[in-house]
Amino acid sequence: MKTTLLEQAWYEREETIYKDIFGESENHIYPLSFEIFRISFGLEEIDPRWLNYGVIKYPPTSKRKTWAYVSSGMSNPWETDNVQEYSGLGIEFILESNTDDDWGILAVQNVMAFNILLSAGRYGEKPPLDYGHRVPFSIIPNLSHIVLAQPIHFPSHFNLVSGKVDLLQLVGITQDEFQYAKDHSSQLLIDRLTLTPKSFIVNPLRSSLFQ
Repeated sequence: MKTTLLEQAWYEREETIYKDIFGESENHIYPLSFEIFRISFGLEEIDPRWLNYGVIKYPPTSKRKTWAYVSSGMSNPWETDNVQEYSGLGIEFILESNTDDDWGILAVQNVMAFNILLSAGRYGEKPPLDYGHRVPFSIIPNLSHIVLAQPIHFPSHFNLVSGKVDLLQLVGITQDEFQYAKDHSSQLLIDRLTLTPKSFIVNPLRSSLFQ
């Protein structure tokens, strides 16, 4: 039976590319729910396809001591059967943590849902999320926002049968760091965080760079 481009891309991403990058998953996906869109974004109606997007959790491996929470679905080529420069929304997210915690799943789910809504024009002319964008998301006790950065422990992109996909890392930042990025630029903050690579691993107890 001939498979569609969507089916090919979906399978390739989760069964080949993600396994090569992140190792074996827990063989479970944490899908977006209607409640996320209703509670976090006040929506009463959504595109049912959005509920096929989700987060896959990857335990530590012999090469990586951290947990990786990875989005899956934004790169689905829903609208075409032709190969494009970028597949679907052309993006997927990574969050890296030293621990196995529900907030890792929730953080990726919420940022993914926000990006889907931006891409669907639900916020007017605001563009989809990209490098340097800052998103409010509290991870208690010390982190108040997430900034999107190019990964330093993972590839920056991969190629599907349907097109290219950029990988963006979700990095937790404190209120002081958020204000620094707002006053100067996200890139300057990311440059400072990169000097301490462990800063890319989300740790709710991490102290501010400016303390």
